[in-house]
Amino acid sequence: MANTGIEVMDAPRFLQAMATFLDLLGENEELINDLNVYPVPDSDTGSNSSGTMKAALANLDPADTDLFQIAELIATGASSAARGNSGVILAQYLSGLAGEMKQPITTAQWAKALQAGSSSARAAVLTPAEGTMLTVADAAADVAPDQDFAIYYSNIQSAVRSALARTQELLPELRAAQVVDAGGAVIALMHEAFAITLGVSSKTLVINPRSHVTKINYSGPAFEVMFTATCDNATRTLLESQLQTLGDSIAIAGAAPNFTFHVHCDDPKTVLVQSEMLAEISDFRITELGS
Repeated sequence: MANTGIEVMDAPRFLQAMATFLDLLGENEELINDLNVYPVPDSDTGSNSSGTMKAALANLDPADTDLFQIAELIATGASSAARGNSGVILAQYLSGLAGEMKQPITTAQWAKALQAGSSSARAAVLTPAEGTMLTVADAAADVAPDQDFAIYYSNIQSAVRSALARTQELLPELRAAQVVDAGGAVIALMHEAFAITLGVSSKTLVINPRSHVTKINYSGPAFEVMFTATCDNATRTLLESQLQTLGDSIAIAGAAPNFTFHVHCDDPKTVLVQSEMLAEISDFRITELGS
């Protein structure tokens, strides 16, 4: 798909890519769940990512035809209903992309969108780790744009697939389980969806199942807690600092006045009580980890 003109992305293509991405997540949900050993071996990354994208697309208004508005609605839907650590990071990746979806979208503008998505996703995590979906997002953002969009996206595909393969060597947990990162597979599938939609590739990434199943001993926090906080940015920062004293794996999606918080902790009640002292808290959810 050579393109020496102005526009390489429009609303129908973006919508089709998002729909294809959801389809790919559905087809690979259990395989991605099986890969999920980091940061907690709770086998839900595929389900959480799929659920987050379903909510993202459900937030669309059929009357909207503007690319920026469509991208914003998808990002907002994902942020408000993000599920799990992977869902929160995925929502922020979509939010970063959306911020740059102002037509016309050239290859240079698409490169800016990928860079914004990568930066937004990384900023959502208080303690970023390499060998995760952040690493795969960075790989896509690092590809230099080419005037020929087919060449450019072929290079993105190659970089993303290579980054996904490398995740196994970057995290001890992945290396021990002999798997690539589950969240990294999610980001890789998003770029596969764009490649398919844009006619760059019809050969989808194959996610291989684990070659062996080994019980992974988990000794981290007992619970995953998620909630929505209605507050301003200053209060968001205070909540971040507070959660760092109560747990780990902290990730945050959304924008003022509505933020989705994710934390792993041993005392959900304290998280709720302390958070309610700072902001209006709703949709408080608790999941037992490592069970």
